[in-house]
Order: sequence, then structure tokens, then C-alpha cells
Amino acid sequence: MNALTLNLLGDLEVIRDGQVLALPPSKKTRALLAYLARHSRPLSREHLCDLLWELPDDPRGSLRWSLSKLRRLMDTPGRARLMADRRGVGLDTTDIDVDVAGLHAVQLTAAAIETLERTACRYRGPFLEGLELANFHDFHGWCLAEREAALRAQTTLLAALVERLVDTPERALPHAHAWVRLAPFDEAARAELVRLLLALHRPRDAEQQLQLGVRLSREAGLQPGGQLLRAWREAKQAQGPLPISTDTALPPRSTPNRGLPALEGDTLEVMRWAALLAPAPDPATLGQVSGLDTNRIGIALEFAERHQWLSISAEGLRFTHAEAATELYQAISPARRQAMHRRIAEWLAARPLNDMRQASSLVHHAHASGDLELATRAVIEAGRYCLRILANQDAQRFAQRGLALIEDMTGTRRICLALELHDILYSAAPLADWESGAGEVVALAELALEQGALAHARLGYQLASHIRWAHGQWGDAHEQALQAERATRCAGGREQVIAMAETARCLAMLERDLHRAVELLSEARELAIQLRIGHPAIPLAQGLLSLHEDRFDKAASYFMEARTLCRAMGDRLGEFQALETQLLIDLERDDYARARERCALLQELGKRLRDGSEAPYAAAAQALCHYALEDDPAPFSVALVTLRHADARHRLAVLLLQAARLDLSRARTESARHRASEALEHARVLERLSEQLLAHALLAECAQRLGDTAGWKQHTQAAEALARQPVAGWARRRWQALLSQPAAEDEA
Repeated sequence: MNALTLNLLGDLEVIRDGQVLALPPSKKTRALLAYLARHSRPLSREHLCDLLWELPDDPRGSLRWSLSKLRRLMDTPGRARLMADRRGVGLDTTDIDVDVAGLHAVQLTAAAIETLERTACRYRGPFLEGLELANFHDFHGWCLAEREAALRAQTTLLAALVERLVDTPERALPHAHAWVRLAPFDEAARAELVRLLLALHRPRDAEQQLQLGVRLSREAGLQPGGQLLRAWREAKQAQGPLPISTDTALPPRSTPNRGLPALEGDTLEVMRWAALLAPAPDPATLGQVSGLDTNRIGIALEFAERHQWLSISAEGLRFTHAEAATELYQAISPARRQAMHRRIAEWLAARPLNDMRQASSLVHHAHASGDLELATRAVIEAGRYCLRILANQDAQRFAQRGLALIEDMTGTRRICLALELHDILYSAAPLADWESGAGEVVALAELALEQGALAHARLGYQLASHIRWAHGQWGDAHEQALQAERATRCAGGREQVIAMAETARCLAMLERDLHRAVELLSEARELAIQLRIGHPAIPLAQGLLSLHEDRFDKAASYFMEARTLCRAMGDRLGEFQALETQLLIDLERDDYARARERCALLQELGKRLRDGSEAPYAAAAQALCHYALEDDPAPFSVALVTLRHADARHRLAVLLLQAARLDLSRARTESARHRASEALEHARVLERLSEQLLAHALLAECAQRLGDTAGWKQHTQAAEALARQPVAGWARRRWQALLSQPAAEDEA
């Protein structure tokens, strides 16, 4: 199996090593990937520009931008698949498993049946479903031709499977059903389905398929060729009398108007709603969305159950036969169908999401309503729910789907929805191109500010600040945190509380403008009390400021409160950060047994969080505790390698300084000097004064033990200069403890 898979049947999908990758939100970029994948030779840049871009849009610049996104998606270390030069562009698919290519290449007569079944199961829908780009006629025509060719290949494959499995009807039946779904007017396909159903002693299902096939042909104005009736008669004659069980028995002959056409009145209305909720319509939901009272719904359900359209099982109410639900659904006019889907989506949206099935149902009905904004709101709610339960890949997919939906929107609603979707994307996984991602979010925040959407402007600036902070751009993070607070000075109470608290939290994390952080936090607390609202940013900011002031007990209490609020709100990253800072307090207190317990919680949470620096940090912290308690530094050195690759300078500096303290206590001076030097380098890049002070203090101690007088003086002077600045109280305390040692005084 190839390490890289490209699925073009149904929604476009790229899978690497079993993981579904996040796709670029641009439809044109995704369309370009599909087009390149289906052409074995390089294509000229002029042709691609004409195909997908209009002249005023700077086609060449747009093509370059799209190629940069695709290169990150398709290329892997040591393997460049996207080939581009000044003249042409091509995609090397020799080691890419492309589903539609496999469909066209399969040998129907020579391949094993298992191979045919695997190929058939990969058909997830029409070629590039939802990516037709009807305004670009050349691409649209190519897409429709590819779609028709894939449909023909799939139906031919299913027909071959049904023929080769004729002696095992139970195995052939799913393929016959799939064949009929793809070709509902193909009489030969439905005739094979009827034969298989009769062979499996399911006469009622066979008769329904017979009636449905005749009706569809009549409605489409087609002249039946007699294959359906012939299949029915031949199978009946070959088998003789068919056994009738209580599951498959037809309604009594005395029942007038047998079958679904007999439905009318309340029964018809209830069954239509049930078809939208298939395969397991819930009576309570039917009552809420249909508008009928309980008694009328009960009578309708009793009638449907008596005629075996619905049945009760351990799983609840279900359609006895899926085809009945399909027929009912298709009989509803498209306009009414959209209105009904909207009603269900609105009802689901008004209820808290409790499971993935409910979230998927909300997205399905909202999308089927035809309302783009409702559909986007649904994927946002579903994405947030996935973040709560740590289903990060699902959250990514929902957010990517939402970004595709808003491409056709304009104005303020598009900007606001885009910011909410980017917030979900960042929470689900670190950005591959974080600099471009932060720039895009800032641009959206600026647009939101211009449109007066202050809450979303605040969200955008804070998101950009977090992205910059995570990647060491603390100066930009500082400015964007302040901009988030400025954006909501004229906003309503709740938004103002969140903006001030989040800004105070960010300034405390950065150790910048701490007096401003204290002022903002005080205002946020007073306003929150007046409005009777709570937000985890308030105790997080209070905890960070208390920690900076060397008030560990108070800080620990605030972080415990913040963790509780984060868990209640589903903010898993916030919960991790609260635990992480509690761990720092444990380490500073040399309480390694408690720290190890905290690390176990961090590891469990880190494994389920997005693929960022959280899990590597938790593993490295656990290894540090192991070193402290077992005097075994080897696992920590190994864990640091992964943490370095995660590009988390602050977390790396914190653990290196703690490890250097341990090294000194174990008389491993060279190791301590090496770790403190690396920590100092990271702290300088981040402009973190507290960590710089600790690093210089430790390096001064190392120099003293090694007899390096010049080094001792250099680091002592640097530490003294830093101690006069607004560094954390606990860092200053550690420096003073080292400075007060008698040996140090002698050297001075």
C-alpha cells in the first residue's frame, strides 16, 4: 500500500500514512491538484492559468500561491512529487494511490473477486463531488467527462461483480444495490437485484423493487424492455412457492392500496419526516419537527408498523426496508425537502451536541437545507464539539468543509465565519505554514474591525497572538494582544470582559507591560462580577501574575479554578496550559512526586490534543521527573530531541533550566553548563528576562565550580543587570540564593 493516497471519488481527500491531511480551503487549489493528478505529463502554466483563473485575478500569481500550498501537501522529505519550472507543472503519481486511476485500471475478468470488491468500495461518490467550478467552462467540461467515465467504470465493475458472485447471492446483493443506486433507470441492474432478492427468499423486497422500477421508467417516459418482469417470473418459476416469514410477509389481500402509494394524510406526513430521519427515526424527534401532536403521530406509526413499513427493534424505530425510505424521500418536492431539512437542522442546533452521530446529523440536515450560512454554522458547532471530545481530525475536516462553503459568500458574515473556522483549525492542529496563517487571520481581523464586527476582530487578533507566541514571535504576539483589547473598547459587556482578560493573560505570559495587565485584569474582574459571567482567561491571568509575584499558593489556586472552567467550556488547550503552569510550581518547589502525578495528567491530555508541542513537552517533563527521582538522565535527553523538533522554545527553555538545576545537585557540572547555555539561547530569542536571569545564574554557578573566573564574572554581571528589571519574583529569589553562597562571595 502506498504511503500517499489521493481520493478523487466523492469529496477530494489526501491521506498520508493513514492520516487524513487538511486540504487548502481554496476550491481552485484543490481543483488544480485533481487536474494534475489525472494528467501523466507536465502541463503549461498558460494552460493552467486559462483553466482556473480569470485575467483580473493575476492568474500567474494565483497559480504560484496554489502550487506552494500543494507542494506542502504532496511533497515529503526526500521525495518531491510536484514538479514545476518556468514553463510547466506536473505531478508525479508513480507512488500515489489514486482511487479513480485504480478504478479505470482494474481487470474485470482477470482480477480476484476480493480485488474487485476493494476497488468497488472505494467509490465514495461522483468524481470531485462539489468541485465542478461551473463558471470555468473548460474545467467544468473536463470534470463532467471524468465524472461520467468514472460512473461508467463503477457500474461496469458492479455488474461484473454481480455476475461473478451469482452463486453466492448474499455476497452479491450489496453490489446489486449499489449498482441500482448508481443507475436507477437501468432495467438490467434492477432485474439482477430482483433475482437476488428472490434467491434470498425476500419476495416483498423483490416486489417493491419491481414496482419501483416500473414506476420510475413510466415517470421518465422510458419504454420497459421486459427484463424486470422476466426476471420476476423466471425466479418465481425456478424456486416454486417461496416461504413467507413474519419478516417478509406481504400485507393481507384484503388490505386496499398495498404499498407506499396508499399513504395519505397524517400517515404520509409522518412517514415523509421519518424518511428524512432514516434509517432510525426517533418518535420524539418526529413530534418536534413535524408539528403533529403525539396522538396523531402514534396512530400514524401504528398504521406504518402494521403494514411493515416501520419496525421496532432493540435499536428503536427503523424502516423495515431502506428502499422504502429512499422512495418516500425522493417523492418529496425539492423545495419542500429543503424546508424540512432546515426545520430539522434548526431543531438540532437548539439542542446541545452530545455525540458524533448528532453532530453529523446536524451538518447533514443544514447542508441539505441549501442555506450556506446555516450549513457553515452547523459545521462550526460540530467542529467545536469535536474539539471538546478531542476528535481533532474530525474537527479539522468540519472546519475545512466550512471554509469551502463560505467561498461563495461575501461581506461581514463571510469574514466572521472564516475567523471562527480558522479558530477551530488552529485548535485542532498546528498550522503547517504558521506565518501565512497568522497573516491571514490578522487580515480577516482588520476586515472585521472595518465592518464593526468587534467580537470577531478580537477573536482574530487573539488567535494571531497565540500563533505568534507559540512560534517565538513574542514582539508581534504582544502587539496583537493589545490590538485585541483595543478592538473591543466599544463592544458589549461580555466581549469586553473576554478581551481584557485574554489580553491580560497574554501580557502575563509574555512578561510584557505587566502594569497594563494588572489594570486590564482588574477592570475585567469588576465587569465580570457586575454581569455575573465567568471566563477561564480571568483566573489564568490572575495565576500568571501571582506566579510572577512569587505567590505560589495563590497562583496554584487560580490555575485550579482555570482548569475547571476550561474543562467546562471544552477549552482543552487552556486546560493543558493551566496544568502546565501548576507543574512549573511543583518543579520549583522540588516536589517531584507531585510533579510526576501532574505529568501523567499532561501526558494523557497531550496524546489526545492536536499534533503540536503539547505531547512532546509532557513526555519530556515526565522524563525530567524520572531523572529527579531515579537519578537516570538518559530518558530526558532522548525526550528533548522530540521537543526540539516541535519548535517550542519556551517550553524547552523551562525544562532545560530545571534539568540544569538537577545536574548541579548531582555534580554533573558540564551537563548543567550545556543545558543552561541552550536555555539562554532560547530565552534571548524570546526576550524572556526571567529565563535569561535563571540561565545566567546557573552558568555563573557552573563557571565557579569549573574554576572559570572570567565566565563567573561575565554571567554574574549579566544576572545582576537582569535582576534590576521586572523579572519574576521566583527567578530573582533563585538568583539571590545562588549569590548568597559563601564561595560565590569569595570569588567576587
